[in-house]
Formats: sequence, structure tokens, C-alpha cells
Amino acid sequence: MTDITPSDLTWADLKNIMDNSFDEIFVVNAEGTVVYVNEACERHYGLKPSNVIGKSINYLINEGYYWPPIAPVVLRKKKRLTLEQETNIGRKLLVTATPVFNRNNQISFIVMNSRDITQIEELKESLQKTSKLVEQYESEVSELRQKMPFEGYTSHSKAMKLCLETARKIARIDSTILILGESGTGKNVLTKTIHYLSSRRNGPFLSINCAAIPDHLIESELFGYCRGAFTGADKGGKKGLAELASGGTLFLDEIGDIPYATQAKLLQLIQEHQFIPLGGNCPKLVDLRIIAATNRNLAQLVQEQKFREDLYYRLNVFEIEIPPLRERQEDIVPLLYYFLNMFDSKYKTSHQFSPHALDILSGYAWPGNVREMEHLVERLVVTISEITIEPAHLPPKILSPLQPSSNRENLFSETLSRGLKADEERLIIQTYQELKSSYKVANSLKISQSKVSRIVRKYNAGLK
Repeated sequence: MTDITPSDLTWADLKNIMDNSFDEIFVVNAEGTVVYVNEACERHYGLKPSNVIGKSINYLINEGYYWPPIAPVVLRKKKRLTLEQETNIGRKLLVTATPVFNRNNQISFIVMNSRDITQIEELKESLQKTSKLVEQYESEVSELRQKMPFEGYTSHSKAMKLCLETARKIARIDSTILILGESGTGKNVLTKTIHYLSSRRNGPFLSINCAAIPDHLIESELFGYCRGAFTGADKGGKKGLAELASGGTLFLDEIGDIPYATQAKLLQLIQEHQFIPLGGNCPKLVDLRIIAATNRNLAQLVQEQKFREDLYYRLNVFEIEIPPLRERQEDIVPLLYYFLNMFDSKYKTSHQFSPHALDILSGYAWPGNVREMEHLVERLVVTISEITIEPAHLPPKILSPLQPSSNRENLFSETLSRGLKADEERLIIQTYQELKSSYKVANSLKISQSKVSRIVRKYNAGLK
């Protein structure tokens, strides 16, 4: 066996060694810029090394990729530190940051080693010790907490960031809100977040799905009834959700399906903060905030005289529209890992996605949005005994020819239809065979990842 000395190792050898380390190796320079991170970062943040290297640690902190930060403290303290971090996709890391000094005793680099301790029960005692350090440094970076993502959301796309920032601002104003978005985009989650960011956070949060309650029952569910109001109400009255939610927030989901006859009473509740229960004659005053949501076009329903115009404008004081997942390409991989980690923790399992599976899932149109993704990942975690989730484990509807998933693909398709056809497809295939990743090909050619996946699958170039 030939002896190998350190001088025989090339940078490619060293990089290959570090990339195959199970622990994350994360290096920043004295200016706080990431100069190296190995491939473990994809399991921890849902990001490839190429998406992290070159970024500043302030950018990563502000974008909410992990919390709390450790590198800024090491730069100031100039000594090794260890603490626990939680990432944007729910991984818990035990991070040791070591400063590397030059001849002038100045920090040249900080080398951070991060071990995934999400499922390691034996380290609980160590985590209790590191929590003291977290508390010590919490005050030094408390202002950054306001920039962390909302609980239950992983958002890196500009459209979703704008949506969440708007919600954050509106939460402080005690006014009616209308949330729009396709089914499964997370309207209920956003509403709960607004409630807990508001001054009503200590009050009740109650919700009703207007589409799930029969028309003849929805008024009694909302406003309650008095004894003798109708057959079966002789045993006593019942408080409605409007009264029970007083002091807090009432969420009216699928508001577009509320009966027209009930809309006048709801308008009175919003305008005057009072209502009369069924069978009663005395109004009841309540103090609540109303948030409504729908996936229907209320303006169109107003034109069709199926929804009151005055109620529409009362609900639509502030409007937030949640973008569908197909328009949030940057969020797909982080969300996949967020749900994977969540369900692995719930079911005491351990899984990871293969690169090919991630490519296919990234190219899928997700017609059911985030809810569809959550249910799919839970099903994969429960049913797959292997550690790695491969394309063969995915449902047939996802493995079928991919649908366009972004405006970028539509634009590119239009360009192809004007003459860029066979040559462009050959270029995509050649680039994929070199880079082995539809994500890298999309970045290299400035086209959508779903287009790359569709062309690759069409020619079976590398997807077996």
C-alpha cells in the first residue's frame, strides 16, 4: 500500500473528503462571507452549497436559514463556542465554531462543525448546557428575531416574502382582513400567525369553514340561538362562535360560500360589533377581529349578485393574496425538507431525498399546493422503509410528463415555438449529462427547472 502524505492531496481530494463528511463543515472569512460549505448543508437547510457559498452570514441570518447565529459572536469574542441551532427546515444542530488566527493574531476564518442532533436523545444533557449560551447571546441579536420566517412557513421566494411582510404589518392593526389564495396554499396557517402576532394573541382563536356547514345551520353556528328558537332548541340556548371569540379572532374560511341570507347579519357584526341570536330580541355586543379567506372570486360573485357588495368592501379592508406553490420555485426544496424533518421526528424515522427525486419533485406543478406536498411527504415517510426516497417511490401522477410550473417556463416555451427546438433540447441534454442536476442546468441556461426535467425525461437522459 502506497503511503500518502498531506502534500500529495490536491484541493479536489480535500473537497471530496469534506463533501463526504456526514457533519456539516461551514467556513466563513473575517468579513463574514461563506467561503466553503460541504454537501451536508442540503440536509440542514434545503440548499445546495452553490447557493450558500459567497453569501454573507448576515444575509443567511436575516433570511432565517438558522437561529441563533454563532459566527458574529465568535468574531467578537475571538474564542471557540458551542451552541444549539435550529434551521429553517426544522433540523436541530449542535454547532462548534472555531476561530483560525493569522500571524498577527487576527481571525482569518471561522470553521464551524455542525452535527445533526434532531433524533439523538443521548445529547439532551449537552443541549441543556448549551441553552445557557443561547440565552446569553439572545439579547445581543434580539432585533433579528423580528426578521425570522413565520412559524410553519419556509419562504425564500420574493412573492411569499412580500406576502408575509404584509401580514406582519397588518397584524398590528386591529382591522378586518381578506386572505385570497388557491386551495392548499396555507390560508388557515397564515390567519393563525396573524392572530398570534396581534394584540389579541391571548384571546381565543376560533374558525368556521363556511362551505362545510349546511346553509340552514350556519347562522346558528355563528350567532347562537335562544331557547325555543326552533324545534329542538327547547332545552336551552347556545352561544355562537361570534360570542365565544370575543376578545380574540374569528376566522371565516371559504367566506364565498356563506348563504346570502346570512350575509346581512354578518355585515352588522362587522360594522356594529353586535348581533342578535336566533330567537332573541336583544343585541349582544362583542369585541373581536374578523379574518376571512376564500379561493373564489368575490368580485365576480358580487357581479352575479351572489355576494353582497357592501359586505365585500367591509371584508376587504386589507387584502393578502398567497401565491400558489408553482410560482414559488425557490420554496419547493426547503418545504420538502421542512415536512420531511417534521414527519421523521413525528414517526421516529430517518429519510432523505435522492437528487433525482428532488429534481422530479421540483418540476412538479403541485396543483394541491402546500397541503398536497405535506400529505405526500407524510405518506412517503410512513410507507418507505429505505432511508433514501428515490423516484420509484413517487406516485405515478408525479412521474407523468411534468406540467409547466412557472412563468419562466412559459416564456421559454414560447421562444422555442418560434424556432429554438431541436438544438436547444440537445443543449439541455448535453448540459445535464455534464452537471447531473436539473437545478444546475436551469441556473446555467437561465431557464426553469421544470423545463429541464421534462426534456430530460423525454429523452430518458440519466433518469432511470
